[in-house]
Amino acid sequence: MEHSEGENPVTVVARRVKELRGRNGFTAQQLAERLKKDQGLSWDRGTVTKLETGRRQSISAVELLALARALNVAPVHLLVPLDDRPYEVTPHETYPAGRVRDWLRGTAPLPGVDTRIFRSEAPEDEWRDPDLPDQAQAENEVSRHLLAGMSAARRAGLTEEQVVEWIRGAWRLADKLEKGPDGEHR
Repeated sequence: MEHSEGENPVTVVARRVKELRGRNGFTAQQLAERLKKDQGLSWDRGTVTKLETGRRQSISAVELLALARALNVAPVHLLVPLDDRPYEVTPHETYPAGRVRDWLRGTAPLPGVDTRIFRSEAPEDEWRDPDLPDQAQAENEVSRHLLAGMSAARRAGLTEEQVVEWIRGAWRLADKLEKGPDGEHR
């Protein structure tokens, strides 16, 4: 666990809202109207100003998502700085902002997190990496299943030879099942 002074989430959101509001060409009043009309938040110009000036010290998850939507940005880029400065995840943990962005995206756990649990809580259809070719995707999927099977085989006391023979037998069976009565693949 790292601990040093870092920016806290509300401070970052306040600064980013002000930056993004300006970049989008919105006044505080226009952002408030956009939040009210399009996102259903009952914010006024004063609420926007209080957030941006640090007089508002909290923000709900719903407000964060509505602000991100209204400002045309992914929530992670509203919540965490775009550079790699120290970022306060909790009052006791501070990490580089880039590492926190990866954690929020679900691509990498923070130190001290059980990686198996972290990865297993993602929906299976999100395990694919769109930047990898299909062959590499297939190899990753096979590897994931083989590693799980290998762990189970070791716990059961099977030898490498027994596992390899079992895989060969399963492969032959799958081939037979995939072929029709005429011996051709269906």
